[in-house]
Amino acid sequence: MNQPSRFERLALIQKETQVDAFLFTTPSTVKWLSNYFYNFETGPSPFQLLPAALIVQPGRTMYLLAADNETIPAFAPGFEMTIVPYASYVYEKPLDFTQQFLDKLYGIISRHNIKKAHLGIESGSLPLAVFQFLTRQFPQMKFTDVTREIAFIKAFKDRDEIDCIRAASHLCDIGQTALLKHAQEGLTELGLFSLIRLEMESSAGTRIPVMADLVSGTRTATGGGIPTNKVIQPGDLILSDITPCLNGYWGDSCNTVVVGTANSSQREAFKRVNEALHIAIQAIRPGVKAMEIDSLMRKHIGNFPHHGGHGVGTQYHEEPRIVPCNAMELVPNMVIALEPGMYNPDFGIRLEHLVLVTETGCEILTKFQHCFELIS
Repeated sequence: MNQPSRFERLALIQKETQVDAFLFTTPSTVKWLSNYFYNFETGPSPFQLLPAALIVQPGRTMYLLAADNETIPAFAPGFEMTIVPYASYVYEKPLDFTQQFLDKLYGIISRHNIKKAHLGIESGSLPLAVFQFLTRQFPQMKFTDVTREIAFIKAFKDRDEIDCIRAASHLCDIGQTALLKHAQEGLTELGLFSLIRLEMESSAGTRIPVMADLVSGTRTATGGGIPTNKVIQPGDLILSDITPCLNGYWGDSCNTVVVGTANSSQREAFKRVNEALHIAIQAIRPGVKAMEIDSLMRKHIGNFPHHGGHGVGTQYHEEPRIVPCNAMELVPNMVIALEPGMYNPDFGIRLEHLVLVTETGCEILTKFQHCFELIS
């Protein structure tokens, strides 16, 4: 059965909340609807109020209000979009990008008869300057926070989104293969991460943002952390949780390997975590609750101090959250990272695969095989 597209799902949210239009200011939501991706790795620009904002009138059109020094996408998937640039970086006169943004926003609202609109917003990301401007200029405008509703409908991925996540998942496979190839005693965590990242970016053909837990030795007992200049020692475990973002969509995977020879307790822990992961994979199917998947993993290996998994899309952590309190039922076209772990005072082991919920079960999107031993 074909699911409604994201624009059709958005129209349902409009009907349920009785809003007239939406103003989206969260980069992941803007990407989800417009295809515009802000490369956040370079940090917030000192020349912009926002990289972009999106004004959407379901069934009509949408307007991407974007800084003129941003790279704007050539198209939006399945919907008409008008690009409205605002002046950001200038050197001949003082910076006034906030006012430039507000002037363009005023023009869009005025031209399209939404001065008295009931506006759906994401309250956690709407700048105060924008909210104050709207309430001052359009005193009859009403606002409803639709953050929860948007998070829910983003959980179901369209075909083009799944294709994007597949591509990001392939980079995960590249990275985990590089871990097995390059990990060795005497190398620093940071040096190892640099080699892993180089192989992923070489495959992608461009710089990519990468979230990563990459820790070794007793640092694995904490569950993760950023790579440092700690030198990898003989017998160290290395926990490598790699989350690359390719064109605005995320992949996610984790492996734990040993440099040298593992002891019996480490081998047993790896075996049990791997079993828990595959128990969860086998249980994934439409109608199962997220909390039930989480419970299956904890029953097999005991409790662990983090989620059992999470959705992945234009954010690396979305619904459905695989946690004890989430009764959301799984449906086809959800993409979920499953990541059980075992941790003790001396070491920790976490393994992770990314899966796509299908009509009858799930497809594993990350194709690498977890292994505890390094390639000789």
